[in-house]
Amino acid sequence: MHNRKEYLRHLLHTEEWTIAEREWMLQYLDGNDLSELEQIAAEEFDADLLSVKHTLDRKLSEKLLKRIHKDIPVPTVAGGRKIKVYRLRIAAAAAILLALGIGYYRISRQTPAQLVVSTTRERKAITLPDGSLVSLEPGSTLQYPQHFNQGKREVNLEGEAFFEVAHNEKHPFVIHSSLINTTVLATSFNIEARNAKEARVVVVTGRVQVLAKGEPDSNAQAMIVTANKSAVYNKATDHLEMKDAVDDARFYAQKHSGRFMYKGVPLEKVVNDLERYYNTRIETDRKIRSCAFNGDFDVDEDLDKALTLIAISLNANIHKDSSTNSYRITGGSCQ
Repeated sequence: MHNRKEYLRHLLHTEEWTIAEREWMLQYLDGNDLSELEQIAAEEFDADLLSVKHTLDRKLSEKLLKRIHKDIPVPTVAGGRKIKVYRLRIAAAAAILLALGIGYYRISRQTPAQLVVSTTRERKAITLPDGSLVSLEPGSTLQYPQHFNQGKREVNLEGEAFFEVAHNEKHPFVIHSSLINTTVLATSFNIEARNAKEARVVVVTGRVQVLAKGEPDSNAQAMIVTANKSAVYNKATDHLEMKDAVDDARFYAQKHSGRFMYKGVPLEKVVNDLERYYNTRIETDRKIRSCAFNGDFDVDEDLDKALTLIAISLNANIHKDSSTNSYRITGGSCQ
């Protein structure tokens, strides 16, 4: 084939592929060189994506993905030829995103009725078929049906997410993860199930039932968890434990609201929140850790701006270590 790039462009604008075209695309995607896809994306979206691929914001990433997917037909016949074509087209679109280094989130279908949403670098807001809201954390995957059936509303989570579940007493909401199952009627809570060692549920409002899967020959452990409490399951000990979680519940509630608000809160707690949210290390001098802080941070603001506000209020200094992406607050006083 003389011009692989033009052939790719032809396939990406073709509604249905022949068997030969599908095989060719599979071979291409299995290869290590996706430069042609990268070039097509840059040309067709009329932007120099290569120069801005590390600074693309959430809206632009969503727009890019939408444009790639806009001509992809939704499969309507289970097991039919169009489903296979759909999967290949999704794979091609995902390959473009990965080649460009954007990787904001990925949507695919395992079956005609099953949706999968994965995040890589940013949080993703999802509205489920019943109106429930999910804030999916980076590095997490949520799998859910296109339509909930007449029984339970069930989803599968890998990673971490905050849930606001729509009230429906007749249809319990169940989140399956590797170590625990969480059942709820109506509440808001955070689940963290990132690895095979520990899983954690923090309830902000309402109550949930947490069921530890445990070892195959062990007795199932179940627990009712209410607001400001957490359930933690440890795989090594096969033990499900309830703990007080007032600070955790406050943290998740404020994060989900979009704003961290502090009135007379010790600086140490403020810094702990910032460390968790921005996933970085912030050290402070001992003499200012108990200083009362008053101020608000928007979740969309960058960390440098938040730390500058702290420094001004305490007459302190901020030192950034770019090599480790960590910070240190020095000097200052409680005034």
